[in-house]
Amino acid sequence: MPEDKAAIYQTLVSAGEFLLMAEVPADRTGEYQLLIESASGKEIHMINQILPRPCAGKCNTPDDLTPEIRAHLSPIAQESFIKAYNAAIDDGNSTDAEYVAWEAIRQQFDEDQDGVWSNPKAQ
Repeated sequence: MPEDKAAIYQTLVSAGEFLLMAEVPADRTGEYQLLIESASGKEIHMINQILPRPCAGKCNTPDDLTPEIRAHLSPIAQESFIKAYNAAIDDGNSTDAEYVAWEAIRQQFDEDQDGVWSNPKAQ
């Protein structure tokens, strides 16, 4: 995302507006655009880009995670993320593995002031 757009969106979100980002099948972008417009979407931009994934298949080490994911997880949280991600794949849930892993992080850790999930929650 261009820096000037990011600054505008940050201002709008800070003012209580919503920002929706979605990855949709390429053959259905028009359908999703109409849906967002019908829900009063103000500014819609389509980018033909696949979002980075944590791993191609199972993750073996934190080095397999994307830099964006690693930047938001402490070393211990990275290990928890990998464990939950791989468990979801083992359960045949590869399409939701990243979601499952982030949910595990939210349940196990608190996010610090820098946006890093680093403080284990009290059990």
